[in-house]
Amino acid sequence: MSSPMNPPADPAPVGPAGTAPADARPALMPALLAFTALRIGLIVVLTAVLFVFVPLIIALTIAIILQLPLSLLLFGRQRARLTAAMAARHGERRAERERLRSALRGDS
Repeated sequence: MSSPMNPPADPAPVGPAGTAPADARPALMPALLAFTALRIGLIVVLTAVLFVFVPLIIALTIAIILQLPLSLLLFGRQRARLTAAMAARHGERRAERERLRSALRGDS
């Protein structure tokens, strides 16, 4: 049992069996937040430009529609980084699931 005077020891940052250590894998949340922020920023910029010509709600609607293909063209590197982070996370989860299933079956 841990107490304020005796905190538990932190385990070493190692990923599940067969995966890279936690520090070597691409970070999912920073990549996701960066890509999302870029897309929202694109919506804001497009809305501001379109607002000069049309009412706000129409400008926002058009901006949301236009940002979909534009983000594919403009943010390829960030999208690739996010995809790599998601693939790494998926592999870790799959390895951990297989390890747990093996443990439940009683395999060594």
